[in-house]
Amino acid sequence: MLPDEKGLDIAAEAKALAEAIVRGDPRASVHLARLIEADHKGIFRPFAEAMGARIKDHVVRCCQLCAEGTPVEDLDIQDETYHLMKMSAIDWDGLPAKGRPGEEG
Repeated sequence: MLPDEKGLDIAAEAKALAEAIVRGDPRASVHLARLIEADHKGIFRPFAEAMGARIKDHVVRCCQLCAEGTPVEDLDIQDETYHLMKMSAIDWDGLPAKGRPGEEG
């Protein structure tokens, strides 16, 4: 057992997340959320920075579309959020360097 400060078995959560991903179980997010909550050392911060950069781009684009007359209700936030997560995961190479998170050179 690899407990965190609150007693969460991190190894078991990671294994459960992997198994849920392999099964295609959409409840895998529960295990991911628990692991993120247990992150007291900031290990997920680089990914969050990459995602933050993507979210900023998206918000700016949404503002442009709304200014051009696109109704806010036509912007599908849930699908876009998932898409941003996927794009951030692709951006993130795990080796932070210099420049914008997720776009390091």
